Amino acid sequence: MTLKITCKEVHRLTSEGLDRELSVVERARIQVHLLVCHACRNFTHQMQLLRRAMRQLMPAPDDDREAGGR
Repeated sequence: MTLKITCKEVHRLTSEGLDRELSVVERARIQVHLLVCHACRNFTHQMQLLRRAMRQLMPAPDDDREAGGR
């Protein structure tokens, strides 16, 4: 496996990273690509922003149980 990765693969892995923890190799491949690709850096930043926004909107799983038990 090479560190070289396409924009399409970066987008796929970035999206998958929202649902699962990426491996060290996957993260390294993305980071190498982001060093040279401005478009993918923007995409990754946008995905991170969306993730943070969703976390702020959604209650933590423990919060649901506490609210329901009162």
